[in-house]
Amino acid sequence: MPEALLLSASDLEKALDFPSVLAVLEEAFHAERRGGWDTPKRITARTAAGGLLAMPCAGGSPASMGAKLVTTFPGNTARGLPSVSGLYALFDPDTGALQAVMDGGYLTLVRTAAVSALATRLLAREDARSLGVLGAGAQAEFHIRLIATVRPIEQVTVWARKRYRAEALVASLRSRDELGRVVSWMVADEAKEAAGCDIVVSATAAAEPVLLGTWLREGSLVIPIGAHTRTTREIDSEAVARASVLAVETVDTLAEAGDLQMAEDEAGGVVERAVTLGDLLDPSRPGLRDPQAITLFKSCGVAFEDLAVANLAFQRARASKAGTGFALA
Repeated sequence: MPEALLLSASDLEKALDFPSVLAVLEEAFHAERRGGWDTPKRITARTAAGGLLAMPCAGGSPASMGAKLVTTFPGNTARGLPSVSGLYALFDPDTGALQAVMDGGYLTLVRTAAVSALATRLLAREDARSLGVLGAGAQAEFHIRLIATVRPIEQVTVWARKRYRAEALVASLRSRDELGRVVSWMVADEAKEAAGCDIVVSATAAAEPVLLGTWLREGSLVIPIGAHTRTTREIDSEAVARASVLAVETVDTLAEAGDLQMAEDEAGGVVERAVTLGDLLDPSRPGLRDPQAITLFKSCGVAFEDLAVANLAFQRARASKAGTGFALA
């Protein structure tokens, strides 16, 4: 049996350049619209502190098959530990042989932010230059880096409940060459300051709204990605109601996201006006370019995203002979 590859976060960082990740995810959503994935519902096991999720998937072109095991423990941030960790196992779709095991934490970070960047490319104003971020963890970092690849971001404002964390994030990003266009970095004292930007990302561990709809300005794009259960949300119902364009990853997101489900329960009108990311990528669909419209994109993570990016990482690592080979007994 051929050796499988063990790919660390460092291996994935070398293999996965941002433009390639965006391209493979765009094709993955086109395939999803065509019914090209077998994506069962995720399985979740919970403890008092967090949860373990299993996310299998098969399909795509070229065909691939794999599953992610990932844990989400929001309280880890206070301990100085990652809130998301796990692994991805990739298998040969013809033989079932294990091809690779890779770091699931990095995979989750890059694919989540890349999906948001893809939505930004479709929904944000072409001249959007300011980015506000609520939260200062790894997802906040990756969202700043990925969104700056699809819009000419010149100003970044970061807010976090613990100011020193926002300051640390800004300090670590200032020196990145990919963010050289950014001329203004600001650490906000209040979340409202970050909410006044052209693009607003909420990437917190909050269970109750930290972003209010009354703070949003016309023409902004809102991307809440921190809450991903039916009983948690980062934005209030007013933020959802003000969005004239409401986009979601897939129809399953509507049932999973507390940000949307609680707004549906309180005011209604959410489900029937939602459009999926796959639908937005349909070339026959008219573009969305109302500069005064508030738009909203909500994601909870879908298994085919992980598989598409994991397969790209494996192909790149195999071609460059990266990673560590190992064989199962």
